[in-house]
Amino acid sequence: MAPTRRFPRRIHAGRFSRQLGAHLAALLIALPLCADDISFNPQITQAEFAKFSRLIGQGIFATPVQPARSTGLLGFDIGIAATALKVDTNAPYWSHSVPATSDFVHGSYAAVPRLVVSKGFGAGTISASYAKFSSSGVKTYGGALDLPIIRGSLVAPELAVRGSYATVTGVDVLKLKTYGLELFLSKGFGPLIPYIAYGRMRTDARGIVTPSIELRDQGNINRYTAGLRLSLFIPKFDIEATQAVQRSYAAKISVGF
Repeated sequence: MAPTRRFPRRIHAGRFSRQLGAHLAALLIALPLCADDISFNPQITQAEFAKFSRLIGQGIFATPVQPARSTGLLGFDIGIAATALKVDTNAPYWSHSVPATSDFVHGSYAAVPRLVVSKGFGAGTISASYAKFSSSGVKTYGGALDLPIIRGSLVAPELAVRGSYATVTGVDVLKLKTYGLELFLSKGFGPLIPYIAYGRMRTDARGIVTPSIELRDQGNINRYTAGLRLSLFIPKFDIEATQAVQRSYAAKISVGF
């Protein structure tokens, strides 16, 4: 089967590079989540709630937007990252969850910007992410732990496993947590580190439609990721694309050593 026909199961590098510029621009103009942006219509179905909660789970997933590698005891990195997902605002799963007056989506994209900090230690790298959206009280935070399985060398790639957790707070009608377990393969070529990953994302969601109607969903979704890190003298740039519930794009600019 031709590779382009298998994209739902793998990230195709050619299409990723051609579309990268437009989607990264969308990261800068898409607007983040606010407290009143989620309000479930009593007409929402279980299937629609499942699709919506899993999509939001993908948006808050605690990817540090970098390859999973051992950075050593002196390794430290701090930066600003964002994950953007293209959404169909006319689809029932969205219109029954987000009021028409919401500005959550701009230019067909919903974005989740956040602060990301990573620190190396003896056995791997630990990362933490945090975002507070304006004065709404909505927060999302999470973390990730990278542990190398096979350490890379001048000629050999590095194989590592990443575990992650994230949650969103401050939205009265939605309680959502995500968990992730992924396997990363990366290889450095001078200032460039391309990487790919495969793993699973688990979402645990509870939605309050009315005081007497509550919906719950637990999802297990495959994640396929391809990314690239560019390390310059001071800043580092990371970009990645992920196929899960649907396609998402993430970018980060950071400083560190």
